[in-house]
Amino acid sequence: MGIKKAFEETLGLEVIVPEHYDVMGAYGAALLAKRSVLQTGKPTAFYGFENACSKFETKSIECGGCTNLCEVIEVRVNGKVRARWGDKCGKWSNLCVAV
Repeated sequence: MGIKKAFEETLGLEVIVPEHYDVMGAYGAALLAKRSVLQTGKPTAFYGFENACSKFETKSIECGGCTNLCEVIEVRVNGKVRARWGDKCGKWSNLCVAV
């Protein structure tokens, strides 16, 4: 709560921290996606709720490509790589993944 107090003192305003603050990024992303759909009329890349029945796997990879020794997280859905992140150089996250 030290950050909350620092913001309040700096801004001179009360800062409200919602109960589910840990999902505010997901909530914000959903609002941006909604705005984009409304503005462009194009659908999102949302795969659908049927993905709840898909097999999700995550894997941690320690890259030894340089002295950073980055921890790269890989997500697979039904055996196909869907995302990678955590590298500092882009070696893993810039790879084209199956969509």
